[in-house]
Amino acid sequence: MLSRSPSHATDSRRDASPASSNVSSANAFANQQMELRPVLLTLFLCALWGGLGPSIKLSLQGMPPVALAGWRFLTGLLCLLFWCRVNRLTWWLPKKHHKALVGFALIFVTQISLLNLGTSLTSSNHSVVFLSTNPVFVALIAHFLIPNDSLHSWKVGGLLLAFVGLCVIFLDGGHVPAGNPLVGDLLVLSSGFLLGVIQVYSKFLVRDLNPYQVIIWELAYGVPLYFALSFLFERDAVYHLTPSVIGGVLYQGIVIAAFSFVTWTRLLQRYAASKMSAFQFTTPVFGVILSWLILGDSVSSRFAIGVGLVAAGIHLVSKANGERKPP
Repeated sequence: MLSRSPSHATDSRRDASPASSNVSSANAFANQQMELRPVLLTLFLCALWGGLGPSIKLSLQGMPPVALAGWRFLTGLLCLLFWCRVNRLTWWLPKKHHKALVGFALIFVTQISLLNLGTSLTSSNHSVVFLSTNPVFVALIAHFLIPNDSLHSWKVGGLLLAFVGLCVIFLDGGHVPAGNPLVGDLLVLSSGFLLGVIQVYSKFLVRDLNPYQVIIWELAYGVPLYFALSFLFERDAVYHLTPSVIGGVLYQGIVIAAFSFVTWTRLLQRYAASKMSAFQFTTPVFGVILSWLILGDSVSSRFAIGVGLVAAGIHLVSKANGERKPP
């Protein structure tokens, strides 16, 4: 299921001390050039995330949303613990790191909760677009916090071009979302911002921890919160556990929460957060294709134009050099 991670708790990034100079700090975030293989792997992960929407739609036919998140991430947690046990991979966390992982889990739970609540108040198309602002937030946060992942004209232009591509695909000017769309849009936009925070937070965590430690403890602290929220707000919900509902939960737990989370975090150890996140503009594109194939959803005539803009934007971000020149 998952390949053995070469970066365990003994990763060379431990050598960076708090008193390191600016040069040492930059080296701690050293980013490799993305060649064809990591690009294809990143696109593969985005395609898997594209299947998340259709699988959630299937699962929501049989269980409420917060409980679904709890079962999804519990499945991923158990899967990762089993994998680490079989392959003797380090996952136990030193005490000094627990505070950081508790904060990480709280951001994670808040991000998912804002997304679910916001999506219930606005249209699904608006939800996709506003959540997809997260690569922009990653680039902005990384510019100020990560020494060799700075913003410049090519990167900004590429991010904006890719985002415009998503707007072309998903925003239809004549449709007014039901519910309270402005509040819903703002909540999903906040979720997109927190998703950007999570990406950069992960980049810091994997300097001292391996991806299994980061994801396992993120889920370990987050899962009880989901079930507590479900108990408070969904206790009267009715469950219908059909094969499609269970299959959706397994996909979200094993494929997304276990395999995709860990593999993405491993890639973040090696490559710039802003360049990695730019590929997430393709996730809703893959979602449209998979929804068309699996659920029979229609595809807009503007789809090809939007995809072209997304691809062009990602190309601009990928060719950009984000290293800052020394003062």
